[in-house]
Amino acid sequence: MTNPVPNQPPSRPPNQPRRRGACPGVLAPMEVGDGLLLRVRVPAGVLPAGHARRIAALGDRYGNGLIDLSQRGNLQLRGLSAEGLEPVTEALRAMGYVATDAASEAVRNVLCSPTAGLDPTAALDVRGAARSLDARLADDTGLHRLPPKFGWLVCGGGIGHLADSSTDVRFDAVDGGRFQLSLGGALAEAAVLGVCREDRLADVASALGRAFLELRDSLPEPPRRMAGLVAALGTEEIGRRLSPQISPLPPGERITVRGTHLMDVFGCAEPPHPIRLPGGEMEQSPALVTAFPFGRLTAAALAALASACAEIRLTPWRALLLVAPSKDAEPTARAHGAILSHDDRRLKLTACSGAGGCDVGTTDTHATALAVAGRAGPLLEHVRMVHVSGCAKGCAHPARADVTLTARDGLYDVALNAKPGEAVLRAGLSPDDAAACVADLLTEESSGA
Repeated sequence: MTNPVPNQPPSRPPNQPRRRGACPGVLAPMEVGDGLLLRVRVPAGVLPAGHARRIAALGDRYGNGLIDLSQRGNLQLRGLSAEGLEPVTEALRAMGYVATDAASEAVRNVLCSPTAGLDPTAALDVRGAARSLDARLADDTGLHRLPPKFGWLVCGGGIGHLADSSTDVRFDAVDGGRFQLSLGGALAEAAVLGVCREDRLADVASALGRAFLELRDSLPEPPRRMAGLVAALGTEEIGRRLSPQISPLPPGERITVRGTHLMDVFGCAEPPHPIRLPGGEMEQSPALVTAFPFGRLTAAALAALASACAEIRLTPWRALLLVAPSKDAEPTARAHGAILSHDDRRLKLTACSGAGGCDVGTTDTHATALAVAGRAGPLLEHVRMVHVSGCAKGCAHPARADVTLTARDGLYDVALNAKPGEAVLRAGLSPDDAAACVADLLTEESSGA
């Protein structure tokens, strides 16, 4: 969208967000507005149904019964008390989701194709490679100094391609057990370093992590992400330190994404939905995509979904992939508030926890976003995303959105093509007026106001 109002009022100071500088984990819980938040890192994003039911029971008994799906393919249990930490930790440890210590847990930021092993159109089943990388990161103490948000990605291609997922280090399957190694961003923008074999992936990752730490420490202002290091030094020195573990990518062989992909459910083309993955094993073992408004579901919903399938895959799109769903999986999901249509308006909205879930938020961001969904239907057909943020930090979506509502002392500033807290179109609106403002944007643009 273009801004229909050329002379915007000056922006006003938004809430001051808390800069925590770390990510929550089981061994490093984070205190937020509704209690303690625990992030459960699931290797390769594969969650057996039995484990999902147990995790749901933990969230219901020791937390407030709310579970968030993160953009890095993790589960987050909310509202835990200090007294509940030990039993939850021990239960998760028994299921294999707890590392040795907080440092080894914090670096296990590995995103894996959610359809690995299910999709015959993929170049490679990358579950094993993702699990090996997860284990190496936890075991290699030399990598524990990596920044908390430093991320890794292992993609096998096919319908579950992670092309749009931005990360620090990408391993994208080419063919024949080889991976294209690239640095700093989504697939189209990342700097290609070379090719490595599947059996060397963990070794290459270890060497690359060490190279990042050594090279960034040599700079006057050490970058915290790989893109910053590449911008400062290029890729030649990084590649030299990985030789001979990687080889050059043959000319013209850079990976491109073709066809319909699972990510299309979230704002691109319009695939059939619920999705049934094509061909091969999936003819006997279909998979069903279930999304939830703002990536939040209840423990009861997770337990019910787990009872209606054999396995749950976590995705970076704040949705769940139900593997081998039962006949009643769709009505079960619908009964628990799941989104089962690719054109559901709520998929165009993202919102953080807001008041009650965050100690900085001053508005009920979810309620505001739902109000926008109910009132701004025509506009939502023309935009990719509307973001409702409880403060200027923009945890749910730090980047620009077509329309961004940033809360400040119980009111909203509305901006176009902006990040949270940037120059505004309308300032100091009540939640109801902010929803009305968004609903009127298309009319204003059409009239040239």
